[in-house]
Amino acid sequence: MSYLEYLKNNRARVILFLTSFSVILITLGIIQTLLFESINFFSELAETRGWFTFDWDFAGITSGTGIAAAIFLLVYIAELLITKFTIEQETKFDIILFPKQFVIYLTAALLVVQFFVLDTLLMGVAFVFVFITWRRLASAVNKQRYGMQLSDSTLWRNISLGFFLIALAKSITVNYGGALGEFFLTTNWNPALKPVSFGVNSLLLTTLQVAFGALIIAVPLGVGCAIYLSEYAPPRLVAVVKPTLELLAGIPSVVYGFFAFIYIGPLVVELGEYFYANGWIDEPPNVLNPINGAIVVGVMILPLIASMSEDALRAVPNELREGSLALGATKIETTFKVMIQASLSGIIASIILALSRAVGETMAVTLAVGTVAVFTANMFLPAQTMTAYIAQRVGGDLPFGEIGYLTIFAVGLYLFVITLTLNLIGNRVLAAYREAY
Repeated sequence: MSYLEYLKNNRARVILFLTSFSVILITLGIIQTLLFESINFFSELAETRGWFTFDWDFAGITSGTGIAAAIFLLVYIAELLITKFTIEQETKFDIILFPKQFVIYLTAALLVVQFFVLDTLLMGVAFVFVFITWRRLASAVNKQRYGMQLSDSTLWRNISLGFFLIALAKSITVNYGGALGEFFLTTNWNPALKPVSFGVNSLLLTTLQVAFGALIIAVPLGVGCAIYLSEYAPPRLVAVVKPTLELLAGIPSVVYGFFAFIYIGPLVVELGEYFYANGWIDEPPNVLNPINGAIVVGVMILPLIASMSEDALRAVPNELREGSLALGATKIETTFKVMIQASLSGIIASIILALSRAVGETMAVTLAVGTVAVFTANMFLPAQTMTAYIAQRVGGDLPFGEIGYLTIFAVGLYLFVITLTLNLIGNRVLAAYREAY
């Protein structure tokens, strides 16, 4: 059979294959661009900061970060030895291993000390690791006495080793461990003006503030609307509300941003002025702020949560509802103990997809939140999300190919990893809570 005859006899198969292959190529092309340009950014930053010159400063080992590196190393060694402990009866070491409350209080005290005295984030993380490993050691010893199988600590061991390497690099190299350290471990973001700085955590903090703030608004309203439409609303009302939700989902994001700037922003400012007058915040509020962005993004993702959650509730077999009512359960008990439990995977999936949408939103947060990258817990001040920064710099005046321009790809790759992680978590949640009927 010739190729022409094969194509003629299998047209549908070939077309579908080419379509799928094209999607794969497009996806890989985008990822390749982000990855390669991000590598160029880190190379430029590393060369600027002296990473490739191997400028070591071993005096940093005595700093808080150096001590944190030593603690992580000890945690790693302890994790290696946990499975090798053999204690079959009570010993004098029990008083060291098992006083849970004492360990909790000690860890809390050490965290307070490092926050006010040492001011080293890695030191605080190290104290938490010590607490967890301490409890794991106690659990291992207890399980050995009763002949129980010990849990594998490979993942936790590798995480401890990773933090050890990060803390070591940060303590013995200049400029906070070079390019990767500056990008992931610092909070000052200023790629355009000298002295330049590239601490992406200021962008990340605002992104998380807006995304999770939007979830706080959208999840109760969306799930509540879905429950009402699927369980209580008459068909005539459903016929009105459903198209309204779809209409809400069809509004362009730039319109949402303009609406937030004109109408929502002044209301948030009034609330912020009340907080400022009572001394709850240290600076007066601005019309551009993460709260403004969280509200408007929450409204944007509301139709997604409501629609998907309602579909999940309607997909539950009616026999479960009727069986619950027949056994004497009330309508509200049937809703929360039967219907929601049966559709939990779909509801959680809608929330995770909405979170991914909130993280990736651009125009609305640009108009509602602002374009000032700051690392602050005060959500009444202008800030900037990762997507807003990319949109700003693409249309900015940074020369093509320079380090400031390459930050677009580094931030984009970081945002891609965050979104991909959320989707993978969503898939795991779906697999864990999926019900088969």
